[in-house]
Amino acid sequence: MKQSIKLFRFSLFVMMAFLTNPIFSQITAPKASFRSLTNYTATSNDSVYVFCDNVGMGAGELIASSSDGSSGWAFIWTKWDSVTGNFATPVSSSDTPTDSNLSGLPDGLYKVEASNGILSYEEQVWVLNNSNTKPVFVLDLMDCVGLHFKALFTPLNLRYNDIYASDVTETVSVLSESTDRIIRFSLERNTDRILTATENLGAIPYDIVEKDLRFQEAFEGEMSFKVFVTDQYNCRFESDPISTSTYVVEADFSIDPMLGEAPLEVTFDNKSINADDFEWFIYQDFDRLEAGLTSIEGSLLTDGVLVDEDPMPYTYMHPGNYFVKLIAFSDKGPETCVDEFYLKTEGTPIVVDTSLVQVPNVFTPNGDGRNDVFRVKSQSLKTFHAILLNRWGRVVYEWKNPDEGWNGKINGKWATPGTYFYVITAIGREELKKKYTKKGSFMLIRK
Repeated sequence: MKQSIKLFRFSLFVMMAFLTNPIFSQITAPKASFRSLTNYTATSNDSVYVFCDNVGMGAGELIASSSDGSSGWAFIWTKWDSVTGNFATPVSSSDTPTDSNLSGLPDGLYKVEASNGILSYEEQVWVLNNSNTKPVFVLDLMDCVGLHFKALFTPLNLRYNDIYASDVTETVSVLSESTDRIIRFSLERNTDRILTATENLGAIPYDIVEKDLRFQEAFEGEMSFKVFVTDQYNCRFESDPISTSTYVVEADFSIDPMLGEAPLEVTFDNKSINADDFEWFIYQDFDRLEAGLTSIEGSLLTDGVLVDEDPMPYTYMHPGNYFVKLIAFSDKGPETCVDEFYLKTEGTPIVVDTSLVQVPNVFTPNGDGRNDVFRVKSQSLKTFHAILLNRWGRVVYEWKNPDEGWNGKINGKWATPGTYFYVITAIGREELKKKYTKKGSFMLIRK
């Protein structure tokens, strides 16, 4: 029994010691952007919390909680007074049964003494407000390459006092030399992030950080740009906006359709940006270009370069693979800006199908809607002529439009099932004429 009492008393002593001198922090700062520890010369270290204070009014917020989660705790806050050398300045708080909250805190060292009559603890932390100024943001140059912006930012070096040092006025940097000190720049256009860059800070004290940011996309009218800088304490600072136009031009177009049989009428949709003059180059078949044509005029399908913002639809008369190039110009700036879009390098060519004649070997004109018409599959034909004969050589049907065909009737009556014969002649639309002469037989089946 005595042994049990001794063990209980020892356990209670350990628990009281733990709560009186907590290993884990009872003060938290959820809204802090950065946390570090002091580097005191003579005592254990305190937490240092950095708060982003864009208005310079004091943004520090601290929360002290009961050590056991129970209610009934009392909290007393004080602030270090460098004149008297002690925690002589009382600080008012907003308390709940389990927590105590401070807000709107200026820089300083704050201490809380907490107790519920049985358990108690005390803890102190530094609050530092990062009240830097907005970055300087200027449009340095505007040319055919793009918009050349320059951003300048001077990082702060936040410091605290070593109150236990022989000279209490001496300050210590929050960041050690081994800490990563990275400044992040973000260029935004109309709230969209479009470009990011980083810069590693050198040794303390910090110099002005200067960053060149170049935006090279074409757009029309004016757009608003800003730069945001995130400093080494994870605080974000916003520049004044810059509204500007650009000289950059972008050539672009779409084609419809990209594939089909000759004659193929193609429509060009000019989607160029920030351009006011255009030159269109409609080239001959790609295979012919590869054969050694050297002059631009000799490689074009038209009589010359088409100069038109919205060219009329163009009809490709012959099968082949065709490429198109558009050169767009802009005279909005002091120099003429030029860009080109060449279908050969930006995508697949316009494909005009080669000529084709394919004849079926059977058809079933029974009115079921499937294979009821004897039709020759064809494409890109200049002329077409088909004759169908019965087994005695009598012509049963003849047509010249490849889209037509035989419905299986002779003089309005169903033809007799059996073998029939065809003779088809055609000429393709290739520039070097491709001629077809096809003879053969097929079966008429009526189920």
